[in-house]
Amino acid sequence: MTSCDQRGRGISLSRRHFLQGTAALGASASATPLIGAPALAAAKPDKIVVTGLKINWNRTFEQEIAPLFENKTGIKVQFEWLPIDALAARLKTQLSASDGGIDVAWFNTGNVNAMASGLADHTALFKEFGAPDGYDFEDIFLSSRLGYTVGGRLVGIPFRYTTYIQHYQPDILEKAGISKAPSTFADYRQAGLAVTEKFGPERFGIGMYGRESEAMVRGWHPFLLSSGGRYYDPKTWDILINKPEAVSSLQFYGGLAKDKVVPPEYSTWEWDGLTAGAQADRYAMTVTIGPYATLMGDPAKSKTAGKWAWAKVPGATDPSQATASAGGWAMGVSENSKNKRWAFEFLKMATSKAAMKSTTRDGNAPPRNSVLNDPDVVKALGWAPAFSEMAKVSIAFPTADDPVFTVCDQQIRPHISRVLLGQATAQEAMDAAAAEWKRTLRRAGLI
Repeated sequence: MTSCDQRGRGISLSRRHFLQGTAALGASASATPLIGAPALAAAKPDKIVVTGLKINWNRTFEQEIAPLFENKTGIKVQFEWLPIDALAARLKTQLSASDGGIDVAWFNTGNVNAMASGLADHTALFKEFGAPDGYDFEDIFLSSRLGYTVGGRLVGIPFRYTTYIQHYQPDILEKAGISKAPSTFADYRQAGLAVTEKFGPERFGIGMYGRESEAMVRGWHPFLLSSGGRYYDPKTWDILINKPEAVSSLQFYGGLAKDKVVPPEYSTWEWDGLTAGAQADRYAMTVTIGPYATLMGDPAKSKTAGKWAWAKVPGATDPSQATASAGGWAMGVSENSKNKRWAFEFLKMATSKAAMKSTTRDGNAPPRNSVLNDPDVVKALGWAPAFSEMAKVSIAFPTADDPVFTVCDQQIRPHISRVLLGQATAQEAMDAAAAEWKRTLRRAGLI
């Protein structure tokens, strides 16, 4: 196996490695000033308010970053953790408020455009307040940085990155006569057929999202992009979804269902369903978000714990074509914050290499190349090298400036679903989607 095809060895950093990471965070604060002298000399508030998503790895920020920040500055950090819908609603109303009640906000690539006007220009903040030695902003994946650049303004600093990789069980593939991870669409289909023939109906070759949903569309995206297909040209607004590259990718994707190399219950699967299918050993391969490997191989829940390996997604006809969409989360300083200097100092500390390494203990996938290739992280998270390799070739999809992506992304769902159900050919479905998108672009005044 290559360095990207390592077996799972557990789902989190060991306590020893965690303590090393925590110690590194403290050591970096001592050896290198995370907060510059001008900032330390500035007038200080009693607290700053960080509003973010309620998730497992809030622990790093609450138990490590906030105490370190308070120790260095004397400023407390008040966290407001909210579910995703409640978070989006609060930010949309409060970021634009003049009272400056939120100092640091968390947001994802799906709503960055809606949040942008309420967020500061972080390039300007870096120029004004600087960055500590070793912070290395260039270490953050370019596609991730571009995902939070709106109208030429960097409106946040990424701290979570999501892209797709191939998850597979090498022992199962080998028993079916497949000696390595599939690297092309044809290889992927052939492996799916071989495993299904060998082990069906107890286990099938491929897992995929089948329920009409966002997950279904995202599951198809790596195949669309690796075929050279795109939705549309955001500069000219030429619709590309019914062009040969896009159509061929959907024809292939729908063909997997037609070949019956997927479990029959796949038609009900969204995000959690695919994960549960992996845990129940219902399939041998899938293409999905990298960090889902942690859940798929959870020893407490999964029959397949320790049996997975990882590689780049297949290319259409050549491995070099492998591409996937990129997204994730960032944190940004509110434009109306009365504590911009201090909010920015906290943000830099929270997105440092040491802090991001610590978040991997609880399931985060940081957008830093150095963290994903850190020996401790690689040892604990075998999927990290493949994820890092895919991050180099992934693209921000959609772009932060795209005004109609969300609408078009929803409109395409029933058309993809018809192909998976065998109710339409890929060309028929994409022609129908293109016609609907044309009306959407016209109503938006873009064509």
